[in-house]
Amino acid sequence: MNGEIWILASLEKGSMAEETYGLVAEAWRLRGAGGADRITVLVPGGLPGEELPNLGSCGVDRVLILEGPGFAQYDGEFWARKLSALTRDRAPYLILMAHNALTEDLGPRWAASLEAGFLSRACDLWPDPGGLVTGLRAIANGHLFEEVEFLAGSPFLVSFLPSILTAVEKGAKRLPEIESITAGGPAESGRVNLLEVIAADPESAALEDAEIIVSGGRGVGSGAAFQVVWDLARALGGSVAGTRPVIDWQTLPFERQIGQTGKTVTPRLLIACGLSGANEFTAGMEKSQQVIAINTDPRARIFQFADLGVVGDVHVILPRLAERIEKEKHGGQDT
Repeated sequence: MNGEIWILASLEKGSMAEETYGLVAEAWRLRGAGGADRITVLVPGGLPGEELPNLGSCGVDRVLILEGPGFAQYDGEFWARKLSALTRDRAPYLILMAHNALTEDLGPRWAASLEAGFLSRACDLWPDPGGLVTGLRAIANGHLFEEVEFLAGSPFLVSFLPSILTAVEKGAKRLPEIESITAGGPAESGRVNLLEVIAADPESAALEDAEIIVSGGRGVGSGAAFQVVWDLARALGGSVAGTRPVIDWQTLPFERQIGQTGKTVTPRLLIACGLSGANEFTAGMEKSQQVIAINTDPRARIFQFADLGVVGDVHVILPRLAERIEKEKHGGQDT
C-alpha cells in the first residue's frame, strides 16, 4: 500500500475529538502493514494551536487546515466538492473518518464525486502483500459480518465505528508540518445555502451529540413505567436512550438505541438505569466520560463500567433524584 493516508478530523466544540486519535492509531497500523508514505490530518474550520503538538506526538506527519467561511459550518454539497477537488489534486491512497452523523452524509457524497469506493461502519481493515485491501463491517443488526475488497491502486474512503477505535500511544511532543488551504465561502455552495443552525432540544437531539444521556433497560419496564427515565433526563437537560428490549417493546424508536446494533455514544455523563450491561449495550457506551449505574442486582455487569454504582430500584431512586435536581435548580426551594 503506497501513498498517503488522510484522516478527516472530528471536532467537538472546537477541540479534537478522541476518535480522531483512534483513527491515527488505525493509520499507523495500516502504514506499518502496507508501507504508506505519511499520515495527514484534515481539519475543517481551523484548529487550536495546543492540539498540534498532540497530533505530532501521535506520529501525524502533516496537518491540512481547511479555512474559509464555507468550512465554518457543515454544508454537504460544498464540503464534498472542495474535498473531492483536493483529493484529485493530492491523490491520497486512503481516507479515514469516524462514523457519525456528519460522515454519514459526507462520505457517500465525497466518494461518489471521486467515483471511488466507500466502506461505512467499518470494524477492521487490512492490506495484503499484493496491494489488495479488505475491509470488514457488521451487517444484519450485527449478526453477520461482510468483507469488502478494494482494488489495488484506486482511492477509497472508510468510516470506522468509533467504538472500535483506541487512541494511539503518544511520544515526545513535536509539531507536524502545517499547511492552510483557503476555500471559498457559502456563496459558492450551490443549490443549498445555510441560513441558520438551531440547537436541538435535548429530548430530540441525536444521541451522538448529547452530553448527558439517561438510558433505561429491561429492568425499568415499558410504557408508563419508563416515564421515570424521561423525568430524570428532563431534569438534567439530557437525552433519553434505551437498550434493545426497550426498542423491541416500541417504548423508544430505534434511533434511541445504544449498542452494537444501535448508536455509539461518548457523553460527558451516562446514567444506566435497570440494565444488565450486556456486551451489545456496553460496546456503544464504554467511552462515556462518567457512568452512573443503578440496578437491583449487585452483580450486574454494568457496574464494571460504572464510576458510581447504586444498588436499588430505579422506580424509587429516579423520582427522588429528579425531584432533588429540580429543587437545586430553583435555589433549594420546593417547586
